[in-house]
Amino acid sequence: MRQAQGGLFLNEKQSALFPGTRKELSVLQGLDRSEIEPLAFKILGEIEPFCLKAEIAGSIRRRRGVVNDVDFVVLPRPGKTNSWLTIIKTLRSMFDASTVKQGDKLAVLNVPFAGKGGQSYVQVDLYRAEPETWGILLLVRTGSKEHNVKLCNLAISKGLRLKYSVGLVDDSGLVVAGRSEEDVFAALGLPFIPPGEREA
Repeated sequence: MRQAQGGLFLNEKQSALFPGTRKELSVLQGLDRSEIEPLAFKILGEIEPFCLKAEIAGSIRRRRGVVNDVDFVVLPRPGKTNSWLTIIKTLRSMFDASTVKQGDKLAVLNVPFAGKGGQSYVQVDLYRAEPETWGILLLVRTGSKEHNVKLCNLAISKGLRLKYSVGLVDDSGLVVAGRSEEDVFAALGLPFIPPGEREA
């Protein structure tokens, strides 16, 4: 079932997308993955040119039937221009998105979305990785929450800590793994677990 969360106001451009609607729309949750997935891949296609790596994470990557938001982990291209800001600006301009939160490592935007339930917004979360944190960030932002808790507990049992923004670290703070998901799983003594099997 769709659940609305809060109320947002459309700007003039967004109002033109939804003629005849009120100025206030809600952020949707409980969306059918098959309905929202095409938008996720369209966004991915627009931001990939500004990234060394970009991947859809969260419940879409886990192939869940119900999705509450759209998560991306991105590794912006290095260079003179700020690719991270370019990615955010691309979402604003190409999708008429509104910025809810913008920082150096996380940006949250609301993208107008016309689905089966009418016109509204879907929340898009962008997580910025570094080459050494790509794997840990993709792993953690793919989830599930319960799977992450189990990995944290397993790490502790091996004298390690799973630090979401750094990687898998030992007691001295040395990073043991974090550049890839495979490295993190291997350091924990596990085979690679496909995203669709990370519910528990």
